Amino acid sequence: MKALCYLTCCLLLAGCTSTPKEEVLVSRIETHEAFASEYVDARNVSVFLPRQYFEADAPPFRVLYMHDGQNVFTPETAYGGVAWEADSALQAMMDSGSIPPSIIVAISNNGMKRYAEYCPEKPFLALDSSVQDSVSAEYNLEKKLADEYLLFITKELKPFIDSNYKTYTDPGHTFMMGSSMGGLISCYALLEYPDVFGGAACLSTHWPFSHSPGPHPFPEVMEDYVAQTISRLDSTHRLYFDYGTVTLDSLYPPYQQRVDSIIDASDWNGDHLSLQFIGAEHNENSWKARIGTPLSFLLKNW
Repeated sequence: MKALCYLTCCLLLAGCTSTPKEEVLVSRIETHEAFASEYVDARNVSVFLPRQYFEADAPPFRVLYMHDGQNVFTPETAYGGVAWEADSALQAMMDSGSIPPSIIVAISNNGMKRYAEYCPEKPFLALDSSVQDSVSAEYNLEKKLADEYLLFITKELKPFIDSNYKTYTDPGHTFMMGSSMGGLISCYALLEYPDVFGGAACLSTHWPFSHSPGPHPFPEVMEDYVAQTISRLDSTHRLYFDYGTVTLDSLYPPYQQRVDSIIDASDWNGDHLSLQFIGAEHNENSWKARIGTPLSFLLKNW
């Protein structure tokens, strides 16, 4: 009888004992508001951390810096109410195992100074002074800020990210992406800082620096700059371009083809990919639709 009672008590206790619930890891976006800089005006910087980032044994993560940060994650802050939703795309790719552990740092643009910060400074200063004055008046480029913007990223923002997050710090794990003018500054950043960035994805790169059919003076100086600096890259660097075929993107094919020809004719033997997306427009919805392609190109293991 005592044995039966003991057995019954054990069974009751076993039924009352709860199994500890496994912790559910969730991704999150951390925003550093009004991130201060000695080089450019303060702006918000948002960091997407996938759920894998919070695993106890998580390794260091690759870092992708993206321009026009308002448009990168959420429709609430995006131009026109459509975002790239890069966080969802990156999370899905990590969950499938198609890319290694990575985080995204989205750098907000600075409104009226966007052109000044995203216009490659050295090529622009190679224009005739009269042309500089004309373009500056049209696009609010009273002060050129691209070199200062890149100093902000390389000297202030990247050290902050590397100090406060689990990241690889070398160029082989550090990348940049942007669209339109953001494509121009991404290309410029890679060529100016090949010891910081291992690759750049330039979507719908705004080569003509104008919204009307050509000819335009800026593409020629930008092409010369690419020809002079592409040899700074080595075989480990990656450079991605793409463009659509309608709206503003319809202006890009001849410019992109010339840049591709310059790169192909150089002695650089790194990874270079240039794609055309038939029917794609010059907007966030089109970039959102194809973001998996540049993400895969930059972030996957080779």
